[in-house]
Amino acid sequence: MKIFKSIFFFSIFLLWSITFFLVFSPVKIFSRKFTKKISRFWSFSVIKFSEYFLNISFDIEGIENISINQSYLIVSNHQSAWETFFFSYYFNCPVFILKKELRWIPILSWYFSKLDFIFIDRSKKLQSLRHVINSIIKVNRWNEGPFIIFPEGTRTNPESKSTINLGFFAIHKKTDLPILPIIHNSGRFWVNKKFKKNSGVIKIKIFPMITKFKNKKEAETKIGQIFNFSF
Repeated sequence: MKIFKSIFFFSIFLLWSITFFLVFSPVKIFSRKFTKKISRFWSFSVIKFSEYFLNISFDIEGIENISINQSYLIVSNHQSAWETFFFSYYFNCPVFILKKELRWIPILSWYFSKLDFIFIDRSKKLQSLRHVINSIIKVNRWNEGPFIIFPEGTRTNPESKSTINLGFFAIHKKTDLPILPIIHNSGRFWVNKKFKKNSGVIKIKIFPMITKFKNKKEAETKIGQIFNFSF
């Protein structure tokens, strides 16, 4: 039964996405505000398709920790594609900090550019970090909302212990952006690189905002503990 649900979901998903992005392909002439609206709508539709066809829903704890009309840095674990849809919908298209390979996806790359996404070349660690910090400072002049980074660098198995890159601490230190830690267990249901998905409720926990870390060690310890939280 799972395989048929997955086949039906991905058929609808592909047909809908191709149609949507062809219709809205002239993104270069759209305003940033309009681009955010249609991007959020598309992400919302994928979340709803997942609920309806795959029986994958979500439950959030800690909504009260979200700050409105403020720039901050979301630091989240990364287990599947699902959370990218979720963050785009729930946080109204935050500015993602992503690996550079993703910037060349046809049509989507135009959306990434319009939404001010920032890209990292992981082979040039220090240079990329400087680029990210300078880009955040620049974008933050007109952006009232969150930035988001996945410090694990890639999608991880939900049963594995997280290995965290401390680039988020350097960003926090240089930009003074408060940090909003978020964890989830999406990989148990939206299984990464697997066609068949598992029905169930994705748990999302939003921790209190962290305004300041004393030092790198404190940041590593605190975020490490959060990322290894067990649902």
